[in-house]
Amino acid sequence: MPVPREKLRLTLAEIDEVLAAERTARVATVSPDGWPHVIPMWFVWRDGTIYINSLIRSRRTRDVEHGSPSSVCVDAGVNYGELRGVVLYGRFENADDDAEIDAIRAEFGRKYWQGIDVPAVRSHRWLKMRPERTVSWDFRKIPAGGDKRLDALEDG
Repeated sequence: MPVPREKLRLTLAEIDEVLAAERTARVATVSPDGWPHVIPMWFVWRDGTIYINSLIRSRRTRDVEHGSPSSVCVDAGVNYGELRGVVLYGRFENADDDAEIDAIRAEFGRKYWQGIDVPAVRSHRWLKMRPERTVSWDFRKIPAGGDKRLDALEDG
């Protein structure tokens, strides 16, 4: 029996937990001529905002400069019953001049570089998105004893 989508959604605290724990996001932008571009990136999630450090000369940064709508997918799990994740929808904007950017760089360094501060470099730009819409799921919330056919698929 299917589980209603609202029962599988993550709470705000669970969304924060996933976005704090996971290391790689898939960031999607759209070029002015309509072509999608998806790339794995490291990120910082802080106070409802996602930050990425993007090469200035990248297609992603050019897409953002042209006003591209964007999405970011962060997920975890291997087997069906373990899958959980979040997709954030919105538009990125330049964050280089944000008052908190030094703290974001320090958090990025702790998360990915064993605490080494990430210096400001001319080749990169910090981008941020405060999501306009969020979609989430947690298949661990499917009641035990659910569809045995899924268990058989996971077992091979």
